[in-house]
Amino acid sequence: MDVNGTSSISGSLPISKQIGPSNTNFKQTPASKPISSPQDELEISSAGRMLDEMTNNSDMRAERLAQIKAAIDDGTYDTDEKLDAALSRLLDQISDSE
Repeated sequence: MDVNGTSSISGSLPISKQIGPSNTNFKQTPASKPISSPQDELEISSAGRMLDEMTNNSDMRAERLAQIKAAIDDGTYDTDEKLDAALSRLLDQISDSE
């Protein structure tokens, strides 16, 4: 069975190499300034700079670690175990009230 399509042209046609631009309305722009790629910029706020200085300051970090260690020793530091216990009690209260 031969399928010839919907047009009146059937069979294969040779492909010829085109010379010149295929679009006749094509206009080359004159050589001008080359297009430059956009430049990324980063601006850090004063609060961001302050936070960076605080995290990089070993004296402040040592002081904060000492505070946390003292709170853990005193039993006043909120640990995951304390949070789990509090959430468990809260959920028990909610389920009892229903």
